[in-house]
Amino acid sequence: MTWTPYRGDTYLDWPATEAWCRALAEAFPGFVHLDVVGRSRHGRALILLAIGVDVGSEPADALARRPAVWLDGGTHAAEWTSVMATLYAVSRWVEALAAGDPAVTAWFTGRAAWVMPCLSPDGFQALHEGAPYLRSTLRPPRQTETRAGLEPGDVDGDGVVRWMRWRDPAGPWVADDAQPVGMRPRSLDDDPADAFFFAPEGELIAWDGARWTAATLMHGLDLNRNFPAHWAPFSMFGMDGGAYPGSEPESRAVLDAVAARPGIGAALTNHTYTGALLTQPYRPDSPLSVGDVELCERLAREAAAGTGYRVLRVWPDFTYDDKKPIVGVWADTLCTVFGVPGYTLELWDPFAHCGETIDKPAAFFKKPDAALVSRMMARFAEDPANVSPWRSFAHPQLGAVEIGGVDYMRTVRNPPVAHLAAECARGLAVVDRLRAALPACRARLAVRGDGDVRVVELLVENLGFLPTSSLRHAEAIAVAPRVTATLVVGPDVTVLEGAATRDLGHLDGWGSAQVAEARHPLYPSLSERGHRAVARWVVRGGGPVTVAWDAGRGGRGVETAD
Repeated sequence: MTWTPYRGDTYLDWPATEAWCRALAEAFPGFVHLDVVGRSRHGRALILLAIGVDVGSEPADALARRPAVWLDGGTHAAEWTSVMATLYAVSRWVEALAAGDPAVTAWFTGRAAWVMPCLSPDGFQALHEGAPYLRSTLRPPRQTETRAGLEPGDVDGDGVVRWMRWRDPAGPWVADDAQPVGMRPRSLDDDPADAFFFAPEGELIAWDGARWTAATLMHGLDLNRNFPAHWAPFSMFGMDGGAYPGSEPESRAVLDAVAARPGIGAALTNHTYTGALLTQPYRPDSPLSVGDVELCERLAREAAAGTGYRVLRVWPDFTYDDKKPIVGVWADTLCTVFGVPGYTLELWDPFAHCGETIDKPAAFFKKPDAALVSRMMARFAEDPANVSPWRSFAHPQLGAVEIGGVDYMRTVRNPPVAHLAAECARGLAVVDRLRAALPACRARLAVRGDGDVRVVELLVENLGFLPTSSLRHAEAIAVAPRVTATLVVGPDVTVLEGAATRDLGHLDGWGSAQVAEARHPLYPSLSERGHRAVARWVVRGGGPVTVAWDAGRGGRGVETAD
């Protein structure tokens, strides 16, 4: 396959996505390295791309320690935009590197972006092939589940699972006169003759010939509840969080991939929908300090500025139930297990597209406003390509039914193709801000003294937004390398004072200073730690001295002076 830039002008399925990634790595071996870090339950490659200058020739251990941003998509199979937005970002970065763009080249020299385009390729491809809605992977039903009821599926053979309705005086729905395909909840004033049952297209399994009920989801695992952060047994909307944290091959692979790359300093996981950037805290008893929570929100607002995305704290702004915290989430795991500011970007806002506003999106999912949904469906139905009119069908079990509805995958869950490129561009703006916020250290070496005795002094300073630990929590759980400086001398130089390797701790970033003591514009001050540290040695003898410094997530280097 010849590689071509991805412009956000179509939705690619998994074979096309994988081929695109492999062609990219072959076309640009100096800027792209492709690794397969695991296999899905059904054997598909879990691809991880490294983007940066000379990533193809750098030893793996050195590449893993580069200061880096993490980007992923496809945790949820139906969220196609999340995958396309990763390809769009990679395409733009590599094009800029190939063109010699000075700013992009400078940033990607010695730094990297790690990109996993799709965490759930099995489910992603199944939905592209017309499978009924599923959350993440193709994990089969648990052995403890006995499934019976309506199983979504393509009963009329047109290759798409749509909506299905049939008249019955006990039905809880009636046709919505305000728009052509949707339904509204039945009221006491409605005529029973106008009542319908309303469900996904499908057939009844293990049916007793009488009851009309919904079967539990065939593939009910939510991969975004299978990560370690505050994991607990979970069940909602027919979905569960797996048997234990990391019980799925996909979640284990992504956990191991991040753990093996200690240079990662900030992360973004793409999702859909609602047009929001989700930040900490995830629960009222978050293990993060108040300072870390504020730093995460401060960076989120910087990253979302000018994009139109709202910044929402998961608790209490994006919870389904105030008394039931969301558990096992990947972005929360990035923060609390790896000490990295990790964010969920909910790409695409179908509400705003339809002229509507939702204050608390997660609460809306559990208790929707039927009138608002009706207005949205009417707006989408203005384009005939978005809807399939109701048509009669002889159902093998239910008799006369009607099948039709809105193209949910390209209206609500993901944008119509005409709006995809703009959404990908907004996502790129967010991840570009995150990579610009990484800790960024530099060092200056000076040698002073008269005669045979000299003082060697290395000054290390962090010019980045984030501290060298990314979060203070990373220091508390000892997952972020501390800043060190190591003096290297020749045979003619003797060290009189100072250990060869000096531990300089961690350095603040200017963003972390803004949420510390120095943040108040009416009461200016300096932070308690600061962004600078110095290492000193006293040596005897002439000749050059060398100091190798390592600031972990803030970079590394070697300085030499006479």
